[in-house]
Amino acid sequence: MYTHLFFDLDHTLLDFESGEHLAIQKVFESEGLVMTSDLLNQYQTINKGLWQALERGEIERDAILTQRFNDFFQLHQMAVDGTAKEQIFRNEINNSHHLMPHAIEILEYLKHKPVTLCSATNGVYATQMKRMKDAGIDDYFSYHFISEEIGYSKPHPEFFAHALAAVDVEPSRILMIGDSITSDIAGARQAGIDTCYFGEQEVDATYTIHQLLELKHIV
Repeated sequence: MYTHLFFDLDHTLLDFESGEHLAIQKVFESEGLVMTSDLLNQYQTINKGLWQALERGEIERDAILTQRFNDFFQLHQMAVDGTAKEQIFRNEINNSHHLMPHAIEILEYLKHKPVTLCSATNGVYATQMKRMKDAGIDDYFSYHFISEEIGYSKPHPEFFAHALAAVDVEPSRILMIGDSITSDIAGARQAGIDTCYFGEQEVDATYTIHQLLELKHIV
């Protein structure tokens, strides 16, 4: 039924949280703050709000990368150089390539199926490519659709328009697999692409899976 699979990366194939926590800890330590669950939650609330604003077209991606740290430290009456803090974060996250459970197993399974695999992710191009290479999964994909290179982030229609033009197949032949209800599921559905939600919430998706191996029942 499907000839092309679009895979989100973070929280779908790559375990972003493991690397993110260490990177945030390094940023906090650079200003003498000890990582606690409360501080982490503060940062994540700020960060999530900014990425949601990006999805709504209210902010540019590059602005998020510095503003999130400026906003966080301002809560603690600390003025910092957001660009310098982003560099600390980026240096750590570039080396993060933890995989989600069963990621390699499902990619190996799909490699032997008559489907073309494509990464479809929001993020910094160099970072995402390095993480995929370090994790050993970059060669499974025939196409890499990364928001920085495209110039638009999921769920923007232009992100999916670019990907559709590149693979040159009907949207009905594509399945988007991801964990984000807004960027992956809503964005793909708007483009006429079937969706597979990977997570625990109740979502209006074509399919819902709770672990990656369940894709074997779909593809």
